[in-house]
Amino acid sequence: MSDEIPLSDAEKAFFDAMNEGDNEHGEIGSKEQAGEEFQEPNSSDGQSEGEPEEGEEVMENMEKTASSPVRSAGEQDGSSAAVLTADAGDATGAPNVSSIPPIQVPASVSGEPTQPSTLVIAQPSKPGSPAIKQEATTFSTSDSNATKTASGKRKRLPQDVVGQFEDRIAEDPKGDIDAWLGLIEEYKRKGKFDDARSVYERFLAVFPTAAHQWIAYIQMELDNNELMRVERIFSSCLLSVFNVELWSLYLDYIRRRNNLTNDPTGKARGIISQAYDFVLNNVGHDRESGRIWQDYIAFIKSAPGTIGGAGGWEGQQKMDSLRKAYQRAITLPVEGVERMWKEYDSFEQGLNKMTARKFLQERSAAFMTARSSSIELGNLIRGLRRETIPRLPPAHGCDGENDFNFQVQLWKKWIKWERDDPLVISQEDPPQFRNRVLYVYRQALMAMRFYPEFWYDAAEYCFENGMDDQGINFLRDGIIANPESPLLTFKYAERLEASSVGGDEGDNAVIRRGQIVRKPYDDLLNALYSLYSRYQAREKEDLEKMDEELADSKGSGSQDEDDDSDSSDDEDDSDAPTKKISEKERRLNEVKNHARTELLKLSKIISAVWINLMRAMRRIQGHGKVNDALGGSRQIFADARKRGKITADVYIASALIEYHCYRDPAALRIFERGMKLFPDDEDFALEYLKHLVNINDITNARALFSTFVNRVPEKSQRIYAYFHAYESQYGDLLQIQKLETKMKELYPSSPLPSASSPSYVLFATRHTVSSTDPFSYLPILSRNQLRPKEAPKPVAPPPEQSAPRGYSPPPMQPTTTIRYVSPPPPPSVSSRIASPKRPAPDHEDDRSERAHKIQRSDSPILKGAAGRRLNQLKQKAKLAAAAAAAAGGGSGGPGVGGFDRDRPVSSSGGRERDGEMHSLPPAPPLPVQRQQPLPDAIMYLLSILPPAESYQAVKFKPEAMVGLLQGLNVPNHPQYGA
Repeated sequence: MSDEIPLSDAEKAFFDAMNEGDNEHGEIGSKEQAGEEFQEPNSSDGQSEGEPEEGEEVMENMEKTASSPVRSAGEQDGSSAAVLTADAGDATGAPNVSSIPPIQVPASVSGEPTQPSTLVIAQPSKPGSPAIKQEATTFSTSDSNATKTASGKRKRLPQDVVGQFEDRIAEDPKGDIDAWLGLIEEYKRKGKFDDARSVYERFLAVFPTAAHQWIAYIQMELDNNELMRVERIFSSCLLSVFNVELWSLYLDYIRRRNNLTNDPTGKARGIISQAYDFVLNNVGHDRESGRIWQDYIAFIKSAPGTIGGAGGWEGQQKMDSLRKAYQRAITLPVEGVERMWKEYDSFEQGLNKMTARKFLQERSAAFMTARSSSIELGNLIRGLRRETIPRLPPAHGCDGENDFNFQVQLWKKWIKWERDDPLVISQEDPPQFRNRVLYVYRQALMAMRFYPEFWYDAAEYCFENGMDDQGINFLRDGIIANPESPLLTFKYAERLEASSVGGDEGDNAVIRRGQIVRKPYDDLLNALYSLYSRYQAREKEDLEKMDEELADSKGSGSQDEDDDSDSSDDEDDSDAPTKKISEKERRLNEVKNHARTELLKLSKIISAVWINLMRAMRRIQGHGKVNDALGGSRQIFADARKRGKITADVYIASALIEYHCYRDPAALRIFERGMKLFPDDEDFALEYLKHLVNINDITNARALFSTFVNRVPEKSQRIYAYFHAYESQYGDLLQIQKLETKMKELYPSSPLPSASSPSYVLFATRHTVSSTDPFSYLPILSRNQLRPKEAPKPVAPPPEQSAPRGYSPPPMQPTTTIRYVSPPPPPSVSSRIASPKRPAPDHEDDRSERAHKIQRSDSPILKGAAGRRLNQLKQKAKLAAAAAAAAGGGSGGPGVGGFDRDRPVSSSGGRERDGEMHSLPPAPPLPVQRQQPLPDAIMYLLSILPPAESYQAVKFKPEAMVGLLQGLNVPNHPQYGA
């Protein structure tokens, strides 16, 4: 593979040692111990198991959450079934399902349907927290439809469509979504609805927030009139999948089960009203919930009673409910908010225009905020796909990475937008503000379920705002979705460790604390070791598959050679086997290198988990002892060596813990043991060398340095750099010079890892003290060294002929040779004619944020005496303009200089208003055309050029150069004037 990282010699040796060490104990390398303190435990588990105590529901709930997504809401007595309505939520954002209005179920459909063979629904202990049990389900086809391959896997026949889908699902349950959906459709097509239900349950266990598949599942049961199953499905998904389409389907079901056409008591209407409140409290602030709000308003309008009628409590109640619904809807940035505002305006105006002004003014600011926020959010997340089936993140550099990262950034923008409080409700209504933020996090997690960072951010937000239970739930659900995520596991274990601090500090309590904290780490390690085995199996399958392909190509190639043997040359025949062997080796090496790279990355992750677990157990149980109840950090180190698949980092961490925390000499034995297992690991050798220097064992440090650099000189640059720094400070000059000579021979281009030039860098590094380089110091011996720089003096531009005052030039064309000067500022207010209107401000260039008055349009044409007087003034203005033009020698007619001669103009530059005529300034004459001078920047450039006699290069024609410079469009720099 072109993008693979080549394996170093140490890494290859690591894998060779690991393959040899995969025996009964799984340890890398030899089994001899570094001391009695590190004897491997005889039992499979190095810690004792205790019975769970009271108050430790954290771990028990963690295990319960991993069961099937289908939960039973319970069944009511008699012929009624449970309905799913509840209040929106408390301050923590958790939905409340304590109040459940019943759905009236006819007696004919109240019987319990036949349960699927794979599900056992238990009666919940309390509303909203149903107990769940699910039996293991296996799907297999007859052996007659499958044959065994070389690797032991069954090879399906072409007609065994179900078996092929099952094989694809077993191989890639999270990535091959098409196989899941294809299997469901295949069972539906054959009418095997029980099998389809089983596949739905398995699919929704992997993707519990796939709203569209929940909808399809419910729709299948509705088509089969399995209403009890429908209610059970609703109880399983509603409070965990906040999708507008799913909740709209729930509303449709509630309205279907409660007929309003025959409702004399109003009970059905009350149930539907409660369902609407439940839905709107949970998904009413979604951008796409505008249709639900409009349906709710239409539902209220259809209630009995007349709004604004003559008396009657029904009409008054209907009016209050409708006003309340409108006032809630118009303050949310949902689709159609402007339409609902117009309807609310018409509603209030139709009741009472006096009170309408009051109600509309109270809600106007909130509506404007909601409308602008809706527009802003729409522009912010344009291109966002609110997918309900999550996709696995593509690997770095692979197809789909850019698109996935773009979606991640859009979700982060939406979350940040909500946390910035654009609706300004964090102070007025904190619970609603927190619910909005949590809602966006849940929406993001529907599409980014397999992206641990969103789970972490959601949990961290809950912890910051005092919602610890919600944060723990986010971490648990995130670990279930991403069991291989160290991020979520470390955060969850840290919360468990912090919550268990205090109380009883006896040995039993410490042991139990260690068991609680270690449980998430063990689950993570089990997932990572399982993934390691899958990588190895995948490599084996790829190699077998490649061998089969090469064998098939070899058979077809030999047949082609027999057919074309008469026309082939002897030289080609002799080269063909060599080419085939080299091609086979190349492809096999690609597969092996790719697998080794992935296994090495995973080994480093496994080692990091062991190291963090070792540190956590040291904090809880201390030093510990192997095979003891209080195992501590030493028990973790022994368990890590026992399971294997670790790197030298585990040995380094254990040794440094022994030294820094306990000053135990066992640290040196651990380093010695690690050096035997990883003799070519530069990182390990460097840490070992630092440790020897720290304990002032310089003799062994020099021996280790000499041994390692002689064994692997090509990988010892950092070892040389560290020891050179030590020798520079504490060694003798002869040793330093020998070391520098050796470094120059081995690394002629860069003696040090960070050096770019070999010249004098070793000598300078040797004499550098801390961050001070004495060689770079330049003493100040004279004041002349401190003279400030003089800025170049600009050459003043040549004088230009100014245009007449008051003249405003038209837009200049690119080819014109006319140059204008900006017109003078308008006269002050004191020179203007008094006007009944408010005078203009003294400073016309006022650019403050204060809102300015919009300019009025032209006054209408006056009639009668006023009109005749205005016409006379216009005639006088025309005569005055003509006389001024004749006096100025110009021939400018109407429209010259941007003036309209047909309209009277006041002395202040405005139009004639209120029939008063002001004196008109004389019209400016036309500008005189002349040749355009050179731009100021060009003039400055010419002024700083050396004398002509000093130029001895190519000669240019002066006329051509001047013509070229005149035609250039050079902008004026502020330094040279405008």
